[in-house]
Amino acid sequence: MSALSKSLEFKTGESKYISHSREKEAFYKCSILYIFALYVLPQYFGIPNRIFDLTAVRIMIIVLFLFIVFDYKRSQDALDLIKREPLSKVILPYIIVLVYTMVLRTDINAFFNPFIEILEMYLLIYVIRDSVGTKKTVKLIIGFLYILAILGIIEAINMQSPFWYLKTIDGLVTGKFIRAGNYRIMGNAVHSLGYGLFLVTGIPFSGYDVERNEFKIFRRPVLLFGLVTNVFLTGSRSSLGVAGAELFLMFVLTDYKYIRETIFYLIVGLMVFGGVLFCIQGTGAGQYILLQITSLIDTLFGTTFSLKFGANLETLNQSSAYRDLIKKVFKVEWLNPFLGLGRARGFVTTIDGLVVNSIDNFYIAEYIRYAYPGLIFYVFFLVYMGYKMFVDYIRTGSSLIKMLAIGAVGYCVHLYIADSLMTLKYLYVLFAIFLACDKKPLESDKTLFRVSKRKSRYVKK
Repeated sequence: MSALSKSLEFKTGESKYISHSREKEAFYKCSILYIFALYVLPQYFGIPNRIFDLTAVRIMIIVLFLFIVFDYKRSQDALDLIKREPLSKVILPYIIVLVYTMVLRTDINAFFNPFIEILEMYLLIYVIRDSVGTKKTVKLIIGFLYILAILGIIEAINMQSPFWYLKTIDGLVTGKFIRAGNYRIMGNAVHSLGYGLFLVTGIPFSGYDVERNEFKIFRRPVLLFGLVTNVFLTGSRSSLGVAGAELFLMFVLTDYKYIRETIFYLIVGLMVFGGVLFCIQGTGAGQYILLQITSLIDTLFGTTFSLKFGANLETLNQSSAYRDLIKKVFKVEWLNPFLGLGRARGFVTTIDGLVVNSIDNFYIAEYIRYAYPGLIFYVFFLVYMGYKMFVDYIRTGSSLIKMLAIGAVGYCVHLYIADSLMTLKYLYVLFAIFLACDKKPLESDKTLFRVSKRKSRYVKK
């Protein structure tokens, strides 16, 4: 009887292990689906709801939340993540602003929308640490970027986003965007500018070697070409300018041992690009590329080169003047500097006799939504993350952190000339990978400062 009892106990114990293994596998697969939904699927794909729309990513949040709640160890690990992560203390004041704005403005979305984005970041940190791992997550994102780059080119040809076939939630996409007679691609975003914001977070991934933890601008030239082409196709001068700045940073921050190789490929690449552009300058594609480049130059230096390629100089000047005008929003007297309008109320005012109703600057828009407290605490959060990335990069020399920092800086700069347009989650993806990754110092020959290795040549052995 005792032997039978032990046999039953052994079998029971074995079934528990099998059950645990299956649960772990199921959680892993759901985590992969969550990353896919978060990074690839558009905001307008999901189940419409009067209270709040159940987008694809929100459905996956609920699924993973159920896994965590009904597993004691997982729930404890999730709580420990929130309690022990220093970021929680940094972001808490901003969340408090969201809460009192929601209550005083009776606007649930004033809290719900940004809180969900923060929750997405914490959940991604958890699934990376617990199940997926940093390498796998980065590899997935690189794979997704290849797919999105191809779909962007297809969209430019068809003049309609392939993601429109997934549209089940109305009111987020207003229609096609045309500039100077050219269709502007929007990918999986709700606006061409939003897609540009997404692309500047993705471009640095093309230079990262996952296995070697090395960085060089031409690590994946096909992906780099595809993403930069997509930036051109968005028709966004600001995205093109930020992408250009990112490419410069990627070149400057390429690992030292690849500098000569990189300079060679850069010279060859520029010669090929210039030659191809010269050959196609009379075609529609050539004119469009030249229009984008010259429009950016005109915006930066006040020149008029783009007129030759069909640009409307008056429109360019109005766009630049409008961006200067909205900076005076901080002086609008009827705005409460301590209590923002929230998200439900529209913003329309008159400044210098001109009507202002569209805010192409995330930081100014954040002031309108959450006043000075919200703006200050959110900027503090961004500065904190930037400081952490800088310090950890100096300490470890990690090319992964370098890559993430380039994307994050590019995105935050872009927010100065565009609202977030539901793309903050892509910045939070970079932050989540950074917070979840291994931050042990690398070998001396791979760190930022290789002093110890140089000294060893002169040490008597």
